[in-house]
Amino acid sequence: MVDGTQIRQVLAEILESSEFKESQKYRDLLTYLVEESLAGRSPKETTLGIQFFGKEASFNSKEDATVRVYLNNLRKKLDHYYLTSGKSASLRLVIPVGHYKVEFVNAESAVNQPAKTSRWDKWALFGLSLVVTFALGYLSRVLLYPQQPAVNVTNPIWTEFTQPNGRPTLVVLGDYFFLRENNPVSSYYRTVTINSPEDFEERVNKEPAFAKRYQPLQFTYLRPSASWGLTQILPILQKSPRGYSMKLASEFTTNDFKSNNIVFIGTLKTLYGIHKFLHIFGMTETNTPYESVAIQGKKGDSLQIFSLGGQRSGDYVKDFSIIAKGAGPDGSTILLLLGVSEHGAIEAPRAACDSTLFEAIESRYPHQSFSQPFYFTLVLSTEGISQTVFGANIRHFIQNKPLYNIANIGHEDSSATR
Repeated sequence: MVDGTQIRQVLAEILESSEFKESQKYRDLLTYLVEESLAGRSPKETTLGIQFFGKEASFNSKEDATVRVYLNNLRKKLDHYYLTSGKSASLRLVIPVGHYKVEFVNAESAVNQPAKTSRWDKWALFGLSLVVTFALGYLSRVLLYPQQPAVNVTNPIWTEFTQPNGRPTLVVLGDYFFLRENNPVSSYYRTVTINSPEDFEERVNKEPAFAKRYQPLQFTYLRPSASWGLTQILPILQKSPRGYSMKLASEFTTNDFKSNNIVFIGTLKTLYGIHKFLHIFGMTETNTPYESVAIQGKKGDSLQIFSLGGQRSGDYVKDFSIIAKGAGPDGSTILLLLGVSEHGAIEAPRAACDSTLFEAIESRYPHQSFSQPFYFTLVLSTEGISQTVFGANIRHFIQNKPLYNIANIGHEDSSATR
């Protein structure tokens, strides 16, 4: 059994880590929760709001989400710490979702500890199961048609996801973050500038009154592009000896990198925590990060920006698809099948499963090695109507080195048409 002295020593190491050293609020919050837990107390949300965050005695946690937002971010900071500088820690601090009491567990227990499922988590899982059911039903219908092309598991984009001695694959589906208005009608609210609890917290820090008007919903929303993407990639993943599983992006944590390769399907708006790893692919935020994306050029000394701008006219839509593959944490491989918006998110999985796309890249860039591992960032421009994509053109291609460093990104070439 661990004692208070050992736990406080572990806490001191965490507070000096890069995740907490520059975040005084989170240092204080974690210290407060640890001391409360050592004293045998399990603080309530209202108690935290008044005693720690200095809220008025009239503080209503149903109308003010400050405590929940901070705790969500605190859990993510701890996750990241144990994935990086605290990887070898034998004793870990864990704050279960839906609770505010810190648990002190050994490293093996922390990794294998099942997540506690709240009432809202069950609704999210139910929604995900509906999407998967629809996708599998549609897939079975599609595979009955003889004109469907055969599944090509030799496509080099998918090598790490289908090799016999590889890891299992976790398919992450991008779900949309919504707010609820604090009024009797309680209507839902969505803005392109708030796409995660972190975005909400940043807005509240700049505009405290915003938390009185809105609070995050405890469930999220999946667009049809997620199910369409599944119909494309499942025939490949079903041939993988190591199998696959699925999760919503809002539930993704850095611990998922420990034993899985990751395939993400969705839009830039729905990346959640995966957004932190865009640098692997030479991708950076712009002033309007959820409507455009900037990608590093040759030797990292230039940027090419792809923005939707005014590319919509009635039902006719232009968009960008991004297919990016790179080396992630803990030896994982990450494959992003992204759209700047929904059309791009529909086209990216289809294109990634089409071997003729790789042939087109190879013919356009004959001087590239294309050796394994095949890490790259590819941008396609798309156009279509409703949820139908008519065509796609290669707009940008970089072959990436397997390093966490934008400065080591490879080269770029001019646009080419497929």
